[in-house]
Amino acid sequence: MAKKLAKGVPLTGTREKHNPLTLKLDPQNPRLSSAEEGSDQPKLIEIMIERFKIEEIAESIIAAGYLPFDPLIGLRENNSVTILEGNRRIAAIQLLLEPMRAPEKHRDKWLALNRRLSKTVQSDLANLEVEVHKNRNDFNVRAYIGFRHVTGVLKWPSLEKASFIAELIDKDKWTYDQVAERLGSYPRHIEKHYVAYKLVEQSDDLEIEGTKQMEDSFGVLLRALQAGGISDFLGLKYPNNPRASQRPIPKNKISNLKVFVPWTFGTEETARILPDSRDLTKWGKILNSPAALGYLRRTPQPSFDRAWAKCGGQVESLAESLYTAADRLEESVALVPLHKNDEEVREAITLCTRFLIQILGNFPEICQAEGLTLTNVRSSQHLR
Repeated sequence: MAKKLAKGVPLTGTREKHNPLTLKLDPQNPRLSSAEEGSDQPKLIEIMIERFKIEEIAESIIAAGYLPFDPLIGLRENNSVTILEGNRRIAAIQLLLEPMRAPEKHRDKWLALNRRLSKTVQSDLANLEVEVHKNRNDFNVRAYIGFRHVTGVLKWPSLEKASFIAELIDKDKWTYDQVAERLGSYPRHIEKHYVAYKLVEQSDDLEIEGTKQMEDSFGVLLRALQAGGISDFLGLKYPNNPRASQRPIPKNKISNLKVFVPWTFGTEETARILPDSRDLTKWGKILNSPAALGYLRRTPQPSFDRAWAKCGGQVESLAESLYTAADRLEESVALVPLHKNDEEVREAITLCTRFLIQILGNFPEICQAEGLTLTNVRSSQHLR
């Protein structure tokens, strides 16, 4: 299916002027973790400071003024307006205007920023235009926010994207196709985020150690689930049906999930076994090797390299290294005659010869096939 551009999303709210100090931050912001959802306003300010780099926005406003290129979108509820789109901007502006809103540990920084705010910029910030809507779940509002942050220029991190996608599917009952069409993505891509998010939820419900670490490394989880072997180990499928993915790990694979999470992401008390996300392909092969898996299960402090060796990976790595060396040598064949008198080239060839002689000592049949004898090879050992 060809990738579609998100359709133009008309915003149909009422444009109003508001004092930013009266606006509320959104306690249901998709960027908040499940533990942070529902926080009060002081706590939301603290979260914005510590997790969302709003100081950078404040510095920009101080230097260039407030530039309303992107609309602020709000929700009218209980005689007040909650910001649905633009929470970072509003938090930064509120702290610039009233730095005492900052938690005590961050207050000095915001007091200093406030002192640098010019009277002109301060005046410009007194009334901001907000497009106010009556329904948080308005189709166009959701599509607009989703496009900007899921596939647009202001992308959220992977976990926030997945959380927003899950909300559209679970609460608003959108299909994968609808989400993909409105957000300018592929249905398959949407499903991958949704299934991974549901896996984290399932792990959390099961109280598996390491779930928080997995949630914090959600991008790694997404890549892991695409690596060969890992989905097989977990029994994970992509049925193109959100209902079928509410509990994506089947009952007969729960025991695998319970070890996969701490082994791959670590826990508060133990380090992960997977050394680097670049090793996910190897990790998938390890998890599907009975010998390697048995080693991981029975060993108190298992080693990734040892597990890799037990699943035959050491042989695979050696073959890859030798093929790489052969490729480099093949590239050198045509060049060596042109530079055979160069001292550095001769030294490099001597090193290659030394190592090749040592290797050939283990393969008499190859020597014979190539017209060499072990005697000839061993007599060249003086090159060492």
